[in-house]
Amino acid sequence: MEMCCPHCHQPFAVMRVGVRLPTKKARIFDLIKSAGEIGITTAELKLAVYGERKMNPVTVRAHIQQINDLLVATDWRIRSIDHRYWVLVRLPRRRKSKSQEAVVPQASEG
Repeated sequence: MEMCCPHCHQPFAVMRVGVRLPTKKARIFDLIKSAGEIGITTAELKLAVYGERKMNPVTVRAHIQQINDLLVATDWRIRSIDHRYWVLVRLPRRRKSKSQEAVVPQASEG
């Protein structure tokens, strides 16, 4: 049972990897994360999230793209393996080039 606000009755958003996700997107994220390196197919996600309802697989892919849009500030992404399986990956940290490093001016004493 999902938790709802007692005043407006909207479902609470939940935090995943430091990002607020709506309940359905959090469910998709959790299923992909729990699948590990093996991954999970779009059909398996569709069945787990929507049950036997008729649902176009593009809907699941759209949710995944929206989740990735929300994850842009983190180093986590959902990626497809061979266009069959979805996996959660952590992006490698980029090294800052010397031109990107912040130059802190030295205070002169005088």
